[in-house]
Amino acid sequence: MNATTEPRPSLPRSRLLRAHQPQPNLQAAAAVLTALALLAYLVLSPALLTVLGIPYDAPYGPFWFKLHPGDYPLLMALACSLAACGNPLVEGLRRLRAQPLLAAYLAAVVLAFAYSLLRHGPSGSAFFIDTLMMPAVAALVLVALGDARLRGLCRLLLAAVVANAVIGLVEVALQRHVVPYTVAGGVAVIEDKFRATALLGHPLENALLTSVALLAALDLPLPSLRRWALCGLLVLALLAFGGRASFLLSASALLVQAVLRARAGLRAGRYGYLHIVGALLVGLIAAPAAAAAVWKSGLGARIFQGLYLDDSASVRLRIFEVFDHLDGYDLLFGIAPQQIQELALRIGLSQNLEAIENFWLFMLLLLGVFGFLVFAAGLGAGLYWLWRCAGSGARWALLVFLITASTTNSLASKTSALVLLFALLCCLRAYRGWRPPPPQAWPVPPRRIGMRTGAIA
Repeated sequence: MNATTEPRPSLPRSRLLRAHQPQPNLQAAAAVLTALALLAYLVLSPALLTVLGIPYDAPYGPFWFKLHPGDYPLLMALACSLAACGNPLVEGLRRLRAQPLLAAYLAAVVLAFAYSLLRHGPSGSAFFIDTLMMPAVAALVLVALGDARLRGLCRLLLAAVVANAVIGLVEVALQRHVVPYTVAGGVAVIEDKFRATALLGHPLENALLTSVALLAALDLPLPSLRRWALCGLLVLALLAFGGRASFLLSASALLVQAVLRARAGLRAGRYGYLHIVGALLVGLIAAPAAAAAVWKSGLGARIFQGLYLDDSASVRLRIFEVFDHLDGYDLLFGIAPQQIQELALRIGLSQNLEAIENFWLFMLLLLGVFGFLVFAAGLGAGLYWLWRCAGSGARWALLVFLITASTTNSLASKTSALVLLFALLCCLRAYRGWRPPPPQAWPVPPRRIGMRTGAIA
């Protein structure tokens, strides 16, 4: 037999098995890169990037500056996570087949992005990557991590949110922002009532994330005192950020959740009616005192003094006048972002400081009816995927997020809110059915027992 026909030596079976086994070092690298990406999303706000000289949300600058710095470590984390299980392409397809709702969400966003590029060009389309695609990328990484790493990432996210809340309260106390409050690449925002901007750079962005963390934390196995302290701090932070929708919806969800848990406790015999009556009496005494203290401090002045149809609320009604300036063709196939801005000016919105404060309406204007239906179906699939793997607190967080985001242009602009929502709820599933191990008691040294001996006469 000549050299050209000799069979190629086959690899030993042990080497073949090792080639397809998960590589823990790459999975550990994926977890570290994911943590760095999530911290970048939390810390590097558009306002801070503007201060650093990066034209992230400015109407100028090269394309690679239009992507958030957190996108790059998150994409590297996905590459490491897929390569840890063998062929990255095969592993990616396997994960998408195992999560069809997540795959539908990603496919719908990619189709909407492609349609926007083909019809309107690349200008104003970077938010599809930052805001809508990166949540699916984060989910594809997190579904492959072990529960211990997911719990570690969850603790990291909650610690960062708590630090952000503390910064917001300090800003209100000092009446100064840590990072200048700017939008659109450096346009200063001046308000008659001070609102904290903390790390995320915008009050509504902070309020949205804080409300999600507040309700999602209800699923954590925490001692009662620590849970009350965490909830109290985050509620105060909501007042500091001044987001009315986030505060009112979160407070309502907390009240409903407390009633449901009290009813379940009564049925299970964990609580008696004496406990319920005592809790109500304490609440009736403590609530007015807390409200008076908050009112006296000026915290949440924009919320309590603005529970009426002010300019901010009227803008959310005025935006629907854009339909008076659209023809049938534009409504079916969409208009360019520049035309949407012109429509906003035509109905009386201020350039840079006011926008179409409803992401559903913005996406309808951008994609048209046909593209909007694809986008809405995909977003519904992604949120339902989160709903299925969420606990009761996380489901409240998901509902509050969707309702609050619908009153802003958040998901139709550059924001890290959705990727942080996906990350937090994916990490929280590692706590379902898990209880912390009981503390180990210190070993007690053996007692020495003296024995008396004597001689027998």
